[in-house]
Amino acid sequence: MLGWRVKQLIVSTVLAVGLGTSYSTAFDLDAVERLRSKPTCADCDLSGASITGSYLPGAILTNANLTGADLKEANMNGADLSGANLSGAELSGASLNYANLSGANLSNANLSKASLSGANLSNASLSGAVLIGASLRGARLAQAQLAGANLEGANLHLVLNLDAALLVDAKLCNTTMPDGRIDNRGC
Repeated sequence: MLGWRVKQLIVSTVLAVGLGTSYSTAFDLDAVERLRSKPTCADCDLSGASITGSYLPGAILTNANLTGADLKEANMNGADLSGANLSGAELSGASLNYANLSGANLSNANLSKASLSGANLSNASLSGAVLIGASLRGARLAQAQLAGANLEGANLHLVLNLDAALLVDAKLCNTTMPDGRIDNRGC
């Protein structure tokens, strides 16, 4: 069994790969270790952490700070991220099917080719988010803020409550809308 200092060094080394300089020391190493061993980390600070490719289905990250975190290709299906701050997070290719992102801050996050089918994004802020090619099939977007978001090629088929979502200046080029039609606004 590894000692605590050796584990901390390993976690530090693994997490240092891919971190931006603005977030390199912000996150709590113990929170990352806890998340990897038991996917429950409500209210914890994971800002700037690199959790690329992690397997975290059903994780509980309510009100967690994931600002600028790298979650590329992570499996977070069914995770509870309600109230979490994911602003500027890298979520390209992440799987967030049926995740609860209600009230989450995803402004300026990269969700390119992310899978958000059935996800709850009610009251979420996606202002300036990049959702190029993302699948939001059957997602709930009631009162979501998508101002300036890039939804180019996104699949919004069967999305619930898109009418109440704020789409001001959103780029919808080649986007499949809830009724199945293709919207080319912003091409």
